[in-house]
Amino acid sequence: MQINFDFKRSVGSVEKRRIKRRVILYLSLGVFISVLFCAGVFTWEKIAKRGKPVPHQPGKPIILSLLAAKPEEQTVKIENYVKNGDTIINILEREGVEHQSAYRFFTDVEPVYDLKKIGTGKKYTLSLSKEKNEIKRFIYEIDPDAYLEAWMDETTDRFKGKTVKIPYQVKRQFISGVIRESLFESILEAGERPELTDMMASLYEYDIDFNRDVRQGDSFALLVEKLYLKGEFIRYGYVLAGQFTNRGTTTRVIRYTDPGGKAAYYHPDGRSVRKMFLKCPLPFMRITSRYGTRHHPLFNFSAHHLGVDLASPVGTRVRATASGIVTGKGSNSSRGRFITIGHKNQYVSHYYHLSRFAGGIGPGKRVEQGQVIGYVGSSGWSTGPHLHYGLHKSGRFMNPLRLHSPSQEPLKKDYLEDFMQYTARVSLLLSGSHIVDIPESLTEALLESLSHPAPTPVTSSNSPVH
Repeated sequence: MQINFDFKRSVGSVEKRRIKRRVILYLSLGVFISVLFCAGVFTWEKIAKRGKPVPHQPGKPIILSLLAAKPEEQTVKIENYVKNGDTIINILEREGVEHQSAYRFFTDVEPVYDLKKIGTGKKYTLSLSKEKNEIKRFIYEIDPDAYLEAWMDETTDRFKGKTVKIPYQVKRQFISGVIRESLFESILEAGERPELTDMMASLYEYDIDFNRDVRQGDSFALLVEKLYLKGEFIRYGYVLAGQFTNRGTTTRVIRYTDPGGKAAYYHPDGRSVRKMFLKCPLPFMRITSRYGTRHHPLFNFSAHHLGVDLASPVGTRVRATASGIVTGKGSNSSRGRFITIGHKNQYVSHYYHLSRFAGGIGPGKRVEQGQVIGYVGSSGWSTGPHLHYGLHKSGRFMNPLRLHSPSQEPLKKDYLEDFMQYTARVSLLLSGSHIVDIPESLTEALLESLSHPAPTPVTSSNSPVH
């Protein structure tokens, strides 16, 4: 018997088409199953990620871990983080507490602290009885300065609580450096954290524009508080004094607490650091078009430019350079989305080409200096994302970069003599220009006139942490 291996002759055309359809069907089914499997894995990963705690930032010790004491023998200690969408009720239920007990805990503690305010990523510690999973103690980190402590009062069978100011140890240190690339890089070279850059920039935002004024070779020195907990550096406190030398000109600022208890920053002659206008409405930018006659980039003719164009990425926060009342908010073909603010002494500031407005901003609304009013965009007549910032007084536009803004609220004359003596001591210390621990003998008089109020008002307590 002869076997024919010729596919075309052994299989008819009808059978051939049927086999092709089956092959295509099986291949399509396989692809469909693969897609379903991948989609299922992706969906499961999304579900698994949802509700996970925000990871703690590296390099920053967890405050509750430093404060927490050893658990009692008859309790189980649980440490965890608040997850997305959590409430205090479902947190306690997830840890094994019955709903009725969790609800009673919430209502008992509410007069001390509103547990509806718990935030994603915040840490909590929970102590439960081993036998009945009953709440014995609960500690929640409110913010870097305070925590909530709640416990079961066995005598009343009710929960009690208190907010406690974290017992930081305050140390004062000099930090200095020379600008080589940028202020940010120089702060890191001095062995400090990046957030100190923002603190220093905000200290000088009335006098120095760190976007365009800083030059290589400029130098700085700071007297700053550092807050420690059980030997661990947690964060910075107040900058007590600063010195910045820019293009050969030295500007000093001093934090002084007057006998009346008011703390503010002043220049050595008693002028307030605060001025009517900030130097710039953006935290970082570059100037792409200055005030005065220019060649229009869109319409190819020369015209007077009534402001400055500050290039910055879309979404950069735009701040009001001075306190005032919003006199205009809208959108048109030339200015795009815009805001105008009226200030005292007949000043008006202009902000054009925004991508969107900040919430609550509208005509007649009061805004404070430094408040975010909108975000950089490229609306209207614009060739790219930037902010047009304009300023006029009594109806006449001026160059906002050349404004000599007057100082506000100078130091009272009654306190000037004490302030001058204090400033002389601080200036002597600032002249050290290197990182050292401040000798107590040199700072004793300085510290007497300084107070260290808690940044966040909390209920004080001298009770130990359990």
